[in-house]
Amino acid sequence: MSYFRCFLVAAGVLCAVAADAQDLTFYGGFHNPGALRLSPAVGEVRETVRQPLTDPRKFGVFGVRLYNSSALLGLEHTVSFSPNFVDSNAWALLAHTNLRLEAPATMVRPYVTAGAGILYAAGDGLAAIGGKFGWNYGGGVRASVMPPVGVRIDVRGYSIKGVQDQTLRIWETSVGISFSF
Repeated sequence: MSYFRCFLVAAGVLCAVAADAQDLTFYGGFHNPGALRLSPAVGEVRETVRQPLTDPRKFGVFGVRLYNSSALLGLEHTVSFSPNFVDSNAWALLAHTNLRLEAPATMVRPYVTAGAGILYAAGDGLAAIGGKFGWNYGGGVRASVMPPVGVRIDVRGYSIKGVQDQTLRIWETSVGISFSF
């Protein structure tokens, strides 16, 4: 099954779980991994991962976010897929749930968010680390363009411990189209 089909199946499951969401966002963006020393098999050269993937043919990350709340504090669920996670020979699926604190209803709504989830990275590259638990935090702004359609800009930090006895820190910057219900 192709990577995109795997993502669609995971997104469909998430949509079924949170069918009563008040905000649905489809987004794309880039991962920027921090410095991490990955140790390959014996005989290979050690590599430091620091460069973001900015080649549009190797797009960093895309996903779907569901937000459900009628108050300032609510739950946000995310499923995303990175076809070139950290290096170009690994892919990753991320799923997490966050608490999100959002400003009162206006045309422009800033928010902060933090939560936990899982990351599964596989492939042939050094970043194929398997399944890991991690934390994320960040914030952004959601602006109504023509209700119920809006634009969302988001910056997140991910912290994943236990990657070859280190902590993998990744910054994700994304832009999405949101639909409010």
